[in-house]
Amino acid sequence: MPNTEDDVERFKRIRDQQLKARDPQTRERKIQREISLRQRKSRQSFSFRKMLADVPRAWSGLILGVFLGLLASIIMPLFISASWVNLLGLAITFFLAILGLAVGHALDGKQELEDLIGK
Repeated sequence: MPNTEDDVERFKRIRDQQLKARDPQTRERKIQREISLRQRKSRQSFSFRKMLADVPRAWSGLILGVFLGLLASIIMPLFISASWVNLLGLAITFFLAILGLAVGHALDGKQELEDLIGK
């Protein structure tokens, strides 16, 4: 039997710790806290840059090539007044689209190889 107040307090603390350890709600609260933290982390603000990073480079290269080709098709008639300018613009658009697709595909392949070798 405890003789002093210190021993009584120590035994009370030990008993409280043991009861806390056996409390079924403690584990449930911990799981709920982890779930809510994951949900908060998963909710992020929209980022256009992050969205573009998820698109394969082959597709983004194709889109960039088409955009640059269309830009060339719009600008060329301002400087060249010939009947074949529209066909040249279409050919340039097609060429830049294929070039963008090829470069993007090569960059995707390089990234996959780096991932495989663990670099």
